[in-house]
Order: sequence, then structure tokens, then C-alpha cells
Amino acid sequence: MTVSSASDPSAALRTVSENTYNNRVADERPGWLCLDTKNVTDPLRPRDQVEICDLLMPDGTLVLVERASGSGPLSHLFGRARVAVELLQESARVRAEFAAKVTRSSGGDYVLPYDFTPRRIVLAMPLKNRESLTPDSVFGFSRITMARTAKALAARGVAVEVIGIPEGGIDTFPLPTSRVGIGAGVPG
Repeated sequence: MTVSSASDPSAALRTVSENTYNNRVADERPGWLCLDTKNVTDPLRPRDQVEICDLLMPDGTLVLVERASGSGPLSHLFGRARVAVELLQESARVRAEFAAKVTRSSGGDYVLPYDFTPRRIVLAMPLKNRESLTPDSVFGFSRITMARTAKALAARGVAVEVIGIPEGGIDTFPLPTSRVGIGAGVPG
């Protein structure tokens, strides 16, 4: 797993809703698709919905965005990542529903294969009062949860990248300016 920061003040997540931010990111990047609030049916409880990702990159990378004001929201972000990957890998119905939403949302421009499962997931969080994201800048409990999430997803063949969104916004999302490894020393 890598932890990195991207920079440039083009779309401030701090001053707009997450949905507005996600739409803006997708609008500014050719081939990106905003899937924020375009949920799939929870296979365990059909009256509930599950959000697979906020953004989908042209290479099939899932991007999840979460405001990280403490360990709670970060734990939610890491849980979302595991649930998204597990559902796509284990449920043909979820894969089919997700693929259909992608096709509809893109106006038919983006068609996923019937057996689509992600190979990479990017977890993006705004940076508050700091210019970069490093393993030491993440809340202690969240650092452990992040490392365990990365380990669990790596075992499923999915690479995890954590991106810090500067307070002013982001232009090169999610092309990091620096990468810092995390999780190697976390007991398994």
C-alpha cells in the first residue's frame, strides 16, 4: 500500500459537498465517472443499498472519498473499501448491477466486463492542517486499520493507495507527488 499527497487548489472538498466535489473531479478528468450515490442493492438485506465507489477511473480503479475528521470516518472509509471489493468479487448479482449502473451513468461510453473486479482502489481523504499525508500523520488506530485493510485487500489481489487531498483541492488526483509505504511493521 502507498500513502501519498497530491496538490493543487482546483476543487476544494472542504467548501463543497462530497457529491459536488466528486462530480467536479470526474468532469475535469476525461474518462472518469462519478458514481457517488449510485448504489447497488445489499445482497444481505435487499431493501438497503451499498455504495461501491465515489469515482471510477478509466482503468477500472475504484476511488472512495471521505472527510477524515477522526478515526470514525476513516474506519468507515476502510470498511467501505473492503465491502466494495468483497461484494464485487463474491456476488455475480452485485457485479451485474454495478456494471449496469456504470453503463447507464456513462451514457454507454463505459462498459465493464461481466466478470469485473477491481485490481486497485484509491482511498482519498482531505488533509486538515497539514500539507502531506504520511503514515505518522494518520490517527494511530486508523493507521492500524488502514494497514489491515490493505493487507486483506492485497490477499484478494487488490492494491490500495491512500491519497491526501490538500485543503485547497486537487488537480492531479490521484497522481501522487510522493509515496510512502505503510503497514509493513503491523503485526498480522
